[in-house]
Amino acid sequence: MVGDGSYYEGDYSLDPAVVAEWLDELKALVLAAGKGVRLWPLTENRPKPLLPVGGRPLLSQTIESLVKAGVREIIIMVNYQASMVKEALGDGLSLGADISYVDQPSPKGTANAVEAAKDVLDGEDRFLVVYGDNYYGPRAVSRLVEMSRRSSSDLLIGAARVLDASQFGRLTVKDGVVGGIREKSAKKGPGEVIAGLYLMDQSIFPAIVKTKLSSRGEFELTDSIQFLIDQDRRFRMVLLNDQEWLGISYPWDLLGANRLAFDLMESARDGMVEPGVHVHGMLHLSRGGVIRSGCYLEGPVFIGENAVVGPNAYLRPYTVVGEGAKVGAYCDVKNSILMDRAKVPHLSYVGDSIVGAGCSLGAGTITANLRFDDASIVSMVKGRRVDTGRRKLGAIIGDNVRTGINVSLLRGVKIGSGDWIGPGVTVRRDVASGARIKR
Repeated sequence: MVGDGSYYEGDYSLDPAVVAEWLDELKALVLAAGKGVRLWPLTENRPKPLLPVGGRPLLSQTIESLVKAGVREIIIMVNYQASMVKEALGDGLSLGADISYVDQPSPKGTANAVEAAKDVLDGEDRFLVVYGDNYYGPRAVSRLVEMSRRSSSDLLIGAARVLDASQFGRLTVKDGVVGGIREKSAKKGPGEVIAGLYLMDQSIFPAIVKTKLSSRGEFELTDSIQFLIDQDRRFRMVLLNDQEWLGISYPWDLLGANRLAFDLMESARDGMVEPGVHVHGMLHLSRGGVIRSGCYLEGPVFIGENAVVGPNAYLRPYTVVGEGAKVGAYCDVKNSILMDRAKVPHLSYVGDSIVGAGCSLGAGTITANLRFDDASIVSMVKGRRVDTGRRKLGAIIGDNVRTGINVSLLRGVKIGSGDWIGPGVTVRRDVASGARIKR
């Protein structure tokens, strides 16, 4: 409904000539300081925004979305593993952006993160705030930018419709105007939730000063926004579609975001494909990648730089083989993410799983990914049982894990970084980092 200015949900095209001058003044603050403890063990050695989706870090894709929307001056808020973020993105020139960094002294929530950028945003009439640890499709930011041009005074909140709004900030909306926000309510059910994408102005900073510590022990940006709403500051909702956003709260959410990224990926054959390889569907083969004879690939499949697949391996849809990784002879990999330098050399099955960087899985390592009763799989997160909502989920494996021959990893288990799992072991529950497990 654009005509009455209530909210924007349709297709669009930006007119660069019309908005160029306005965009030159629009900056974006990207929040990338958090650790992401619910994504253990994947965030033990890297910040959440650098987790890979579709073969590339979440944060890189967010920066590209901003650039495509015409927003090039970007401030990134960092803290946990800040040096990794700075090394990954640098000054942003390779992405067409002008990136600067602000270190958040002691992370105390999203409101605290925005407050830490007050000095660098001083004098900006309006600016974007973007969570750096969500998946955004390339048009998500453009929707907000377009609505910003249409609405000269209202502030904006990017939102999405989900089946269970209890895990997010649920919005109360009437005629496109946000009337209230409730963070992670106990009430399950569908609804519109915050997608971590905002158009703000200077009024947010005095609101943050008046924001109280939440029950989670953080200063929540949603509480600051609610304060402004209570003071009659109007926020309009910009609704993103199912392909444009996915919140990354738990490790298995990466598999869902991976699918969305694949739907937008283009095929490439920049590596070597030996004779006798069968490819059906989309294949993105990066420079230096090798697919050896006898392999069967059902796309979409992504193979990173200098990765090796085969001989005689089977890769099924939505599989990512990271940079320098290996999938060897008679291995079957399905709907999984193998991070950089992960090795599955021979005679193994990896299904609906995430394998951390530098792992080495011994021959006969099998990931179970399905319950006999077909019920959704439950996983432990911070000592609490969480329904993943997934019928199929394999193992979540941290970095530099080694398994011996004939190891079985039951559905939904998480293996901490640096673990050694001895030959013949069946892993039935999560394993702490640095463990040595014998039969």
